[in-house]
Amino acid sequence: MPDLSRAKRASPESADDKSSLPPSSRASQSALRFFNCVTLAPEPWANGGGVTRTIARGAEYDDGVPWRVSLATLSGAAKFSQFPGFDRTLVLLDDGAVGLHSQDGQLVARSGQPVQFSGDLHVWVTLVPRPVQVLNVMTRREKCRAVVSAHTHSLRVTPAANQVLLSVDSQWTLSSSLLRHVSLAPMNGLWLERRPEALDLSPLGPGARLLSIAIEPLFDH
Repeated sequence: MPDLSRAKRASPESADDKSSLPPSSRASQSALRFFNCVTLAPEPWANGGGVTRTIARGAEYDDGVPWRVSLATLSGAAKFSQFPGFDRTLVLLDDGAVGLHSQDGQLVARSGQPVQFSGDLHVWVTLVPRPVQVLNVMTRREKCRAVVSAHTHSLRVTPAANQVLLSVDSQWTLSSSLLRHVSLAPMNGLWLERRPEALDLSPLGPGARLLSIAIEPLFDH
């Protein structure tokens, strides 16, 4: 299980709480934000059944937020909040597996392997042997889509409207045409919004894991 207490701040620009997230606006300016999962403010689930921490989210429109990336803790049997009209991707960050049950059947979330399901479903988890961390990605299906990938080796990330990178284990170095000598400690990450340059990432040490989340709009608002 990732040790959040040992995560170090990646940059002075790291998010301390929800106030550091972008304002609800339709601005299209580019932005780059570092975050440290240990400093993100906890929030209750919509149904009160658990706790989550928002990593990044889209600008709010009249019908609400079009997408969100968050970190949740599962500490026992729980029922997920329903989000009609959203597609969801869940990634277990810890070792082991978690069973996700719904009226459509069962999915098994294994460490580092994204699983997808509809936010329209009633989804619940049975008792887990110990608290585990999961990454949760939600996108309003009529407005945007997300591609969630797990990596253990060097990679190049191509530009996206929104790109969220999370170092799960070990340390990763990153560079681009504008960035030099930047690294991400475990459970630290980077949120790039409308940045034009590609990004090269390399692990520093064995057992490295990194998650990348690319979110693209289906049409311009």
